[in-house]
Amino acid sequence: MTEQQAPATRPVDAGHQQLQEESARYALLRRIAPTLRHHLAGAMQPIGMVSAIMERRLQAAQPDLAVLRDNSKSISTLSRSAASASMNLITWVAPKDNGAVSIHEGVEECVGMLSTDLAFRGFTVTNQIAPSDQATSVFALRSVFTGALIALTDTALTPAAITISSVAADGQTRVVISISSEPGAVAADEPRSYRKLGWNDVLALASAEQVGLKHAADRVEMSFTAAINADVTV
Repeated sequence: MTEQQAPATRPVDAGHQQLQEESARYALLRRIAPTLRHHLAGAMQPIGMVSAIMERRLQAAQPDLAVLRDNSKSISTLSRSAASASMNLITWVAPKDNGAVSIHEGVEECVGMLSTDLAFRGFTVTNQIAPSDQATSVFALRSVFTGALIALTDTALTPAAITISSVAADGQTRVVISISSEPGAVAADEPRSYRKLGWNDVLALASAEQVGLKHAADRVEMSFTAAINADVTV
């Protein structure tokens, strides 16, 4: 495996390192942009459905005002829910803070963000991380874990099974992603939204977020600083 060295031990020009980090963040955002758009549309869809039903009921000769009031309340509730979901999605682009998130919930969120794209490309995902009080930086997970998952699948043969696990020790949590291709697997389709993510991209993100990283063709290990019993937010 190739291992990312601690940022303090690598004498790298600060300006060049910043450009690498910004390039990697842009590439990651371009790759997840279609799925962000998909989730935004999904949050708005129920509002349109209820509005269409309400419009048809208003065309009745004698509209049922009680039912229409319920529809109006539903639209209000769905609007608040959609606004909350949209604000959370926007933090993938411009985080308002860097709070803590449980490893389990953070990984579930990142996998959920990519689940449709991964399924279309021939990957099945099994998350073996059990719910616990192990927590880390939400932005580190969103950038490094998501980037590593994309980079690993960009070079994998499909169909393939992805397994995610974790081990906590010495104030850190090691998250492992492994891929096992099935018999008859072939090269995965090229990314449709943007270029493939390379390990140089992921290493730049890991360096910026102070995450240790080792990778091979079918496996990647990330060491996240653990914030046990932290106030967890998403």
